[in-house]
Amino acid sequence: MIRHAYLEVIVGPMYSGKTEELIRRAQRAVLGKKKVVVFKHAIDTRYGKDAKIYSHSGMAFSSVIIQKAAEILKQVNSHIDIVAIDEAQWLGEELIPVVEKLLKSRKYIIIAGLGLTYDRQPFVPMPTLMAMADKVTKLTAICSMCGAEAIFHKRLTKDHGENSLSVLKTLVAEKDMYEARCRNCFTKK
Repeated sequence: MIRHAYLEVIVGPMYSGKTEELIRRAQRAVLGKKKVVVFKHAIDTRYGKDAKIYSHSGMAFSSVIIQKAAEILKQVNSHIDIVAIDEAQWLGEELIPVVEKLLKSRKYIIIAGLGLTYDRQPFVPMPTLMAMADKVTKLTAICSMCGAEAIFHKRLTKDHGENSLSVLKTLVAEKDMYEARCRNCFTKK
């Protein structure tokens, strides 16, 4: 069987179903007798520290916990058909050359992550990965204020300009710290 390299990116704000969509695609691939490996960053402990990714709706899929993008290459062998990466934004720019190497080895890659930060700035490396992708699926959430389609998420706590990894870990783990917002409601208190 000849494999074809393919990069698919699933992007959207928090609560848009990115992880759920990644899990759905991984489950379908397993049903199709494909060998799938899913990766999650160690920073994502919202539903526990076990080796699974979880959607907000309760779906789960086994995963490999990593700290750095380079660890992915050590876990992917020639028998793996599909490489899936959840919350890819936490892996930073180091993910881009890893994805390029996986594509050169003819892997099908599915990446899910936030396209924008809580203050509507591009969340590296997602814009580059979207530009490289064969397919981009952009999901929306439901605005917590008006019910319209939300393309943003807003942090509800005060921004002190803190972007250290330790602060981010705390904020990722906290529930109800963010809300999905549409363009019109984003600036509302």
